[in-house]
Amino acid sequence: MEKSTPQILNGSNHFLGRLFKIVCATALEWPQWWKTLSPFQKVFPAASIGVYWLSLFLLKGFRTDHLTLGIVLLLLSYMGGNGRVFLRFALPFFLTAIIYDSQRFYSDLIRGPVHVSEPYRFDKTFFGIQTPQGILTPNEWWQLHTHPALDFISGLAYLTFFSIFILTSIYFYFYLGKKGTPKISAPDVARSASRMPWAFLWVNLLGYSTYYWYAAAPPWYVALHGLGPAKMDTPANVAGCARFDQLLGTHFFTGMYGRSADVFGAIPSLHIAYPLLALLYSFQIGTARTFSATFFILMCFSAVYLNHHYVLDILWGSAYTVLMFWATNKICDQMENKVSRL
Repeated sequence: MEKSTPQILNGSNHFLGRLFKIVCATALEWPQWWKTLSPFQKVFPAASIGVYWLSLFLLKGFRTDHLTLGIVLLLLSYMGGNGRVFLRFALPFFLTAIIYDSQRFYSDLIRGPVHVSEPYRFDKTFFGIQTPQGILTPNEWWQLHTHPALDFISGLAYLTFFSIFILTSIYFYFYLGKKGTPKISAPDVARSASRMPWAFLWVNLLGYSTYYWYAAAPPWYVALHGLGPAKMDTPANVAGCARFDQLLGTHFFTGMYGRSADVFGAIPSLHIAYPLLALLYSFQIGTARTFSATFFILMCFSAVYLNHHYVLDILWGSAYTVLMFWATNKICDQMENKVSRL
C-alpha cells in the first residue's frame, strides 16, 4: 500500500530530526574531541590537501571538482568523531579517485606497446558468432542487433554502476553492521563490510597497473580505426553509450568520458569488477545476493553490448576481483589475529 502524504512528511521530519540531533551532538562534543587530537592529527589533513591542490596547480590540472573533493575531505577530517568514522570507511574511495585522475599526467610516459588485434582475435576465436558475413565478435554482433530498450537498460547500468557499489558498501557497513543478517552477526557484518572499500582500492590499483604493462584498445577503437598500429592521439569515445544519450536527449556520457584518464585501458574491465566485488561480499554477508548477481550479469552484458569491452576484458577483470577479494580477507584476518595476540 502506498504511503499517505502525512506519513511521508512524518518520515521526513523523523529523518531531519535525527540529523539535527547528530549535528547538535557533534557541535557540543567538538571542543573536547579536538583536545584529544595530537598535533600531527590536527595538521596532517590540512597539509595533505594543501599539497594536493598545490601539485595540481603546478601541473596545470586543477579543476573545480578537485576543490570540491578537498573541501569534503577537510570537512570529514575536522567535523569530529562521526566525520572521522565515515572518512576511515570512505578513504579508499577517495584515494582511488585521486589515483585514477592522476594517470592523465604520466600514462603516456610509462605505457607499453598498445595491443589492438590480440584482444579482438581472442574473442573472435573463442567467442566468435557465425553469421552470413563471417565470424563476428560478440561486440560486432550486438552492434547489428541494438534495440532502444537494451540501450536504456545497459546505459542506465553503466551510468550507475559506481554509485551502486558505493551505496551497497554504505548499506552493508552502516546499516547491516548494526543489525546483522540471518547468516552472521552485526560485528561480523561490520568487519566484512569495512574491507569492501579496501578490496575496491586494491583491485583498481591492480587494474591500473595492467593498463601500462598490457595496454589494450577497446572494441570501439577497432570499429573506428581497424587493427592497425594504435593511434595514440585518439580521444575517448562514448561508443554505444551515445545511444542512451540520444534516446533521452541527455549528455551524461559525453561529459563522463571526456575526462577518461586512459583510452587504452580496456583490460581489465573494472566496470564489471565492482559489481562482482559487491556480489562476493553479499554472499559473505548473506544478503542482497539476488540483486547483486542480477546487476553483475547486467553489467557483463552491457560492457559488450555498448562496445566498451571484449569478453576477454570481463574474464580478466573477474579474475582480478576474485584474487583481491581473497587477498584482502586473508591479509585482514592475519592483521586482526596479530592485534588480538598483543
